[in-house]
Amino acid sequence: MRVSDSYVFDLANARLMRTRRESTAVVDQISSGKRVEAPWDDAAAAGLITRFAQERARQDSLMTAATRSSDELAAVDGALDQVTTALSRARELAVQLSNDTYSPSDRRNAAAEVQQLFQQVVGSLNLRFGDRYVFGGTADQAPPFDAAGAYLGNAATRRVEIAPGILQDASIRADVALKGAGGGVDVLASLSAFATALTTNDTTGIRSAVGALADGTEQLSVARSRAGAMMNVFDVAASAARVTRDDATKGRSGFEDVDLVDASTRYAATERALEASMSAAARSFRLSLLDKL
Repeated sequence: MRVSDSYVFDLANARLMRTRRESTAVVDQISSGKRVEAPWDDAAAAGLITRFAQERARQDSLMTAATRSSDELAAVDGALDQVTTALSRARELAVQLSNDTYSPSDRRNAAAEVQQLFQQVVGSLNLRFGDRYVFGGTADQAPPFDAAGAYLGNAATRRVEIAPGILQDASIRADVALKGAGGGVDVLASLSAFATALTTNDTTGIRSAVGALADGTEQLSVARSRAGAMMNVFDVAASAARVTRDDATKGRSGFEDVDLVDASTRYAATERALEASMSAAARSFRLSLLDKL
């Protein structure tokens, strides 16, 4: 059976075009750095790439939320430290001015300082971090304390997801830590009562303030310890999410990104194959390489 020139030409041309496509595909991979850019490049790999991408996005979101919560709690602790400092100063004045050697005038002068401390405490507790007031519970779009020290927030505790399906408390209940909800000390009321006792020269009230302010300081210490414990949880959660995110990134890269050494080797092979195909086709039809192109 005689093989026609047309058949030989078509066969050689098909081989030549296939080799050119392979060469072009390798060049594209090297240029983009991607081995898989579309599902039809490698369906199995494309599915795994999608899964790794979703996991990376999920872990990145968890890490961001945990980091922000930790930063917010650090700001809460800083505010509570300022309140603690103010209470310590007020307690010093209470101990000092409970002494009968001080005059009504001395106590009135001290009352002015205590009133200033009260305003500083309210200002610290109306801290805004980012887009929310951190001491208002979930009622975080307005200052949680008014000028008189009344609490305007709610008793809710904000919670943040630190791992899939796992929630962690992320806020301090100011109604408990500062207002004594549940049987504690109303820190702001204690400061206000102390200022009034100084103004009216009420030595009994001044002596009572010593204990109330000490109890308030201890109450704040408990709140700060709780904030510190939550910060540690969020720091660990952020670190774990970062590791998982990076693993997902590596997993995706392993399926998606091209191995440049392997791609370069394949490119050299396809170039040699392309040259060989062109040379063979030219010899078959006694055509020069220039004529073939």
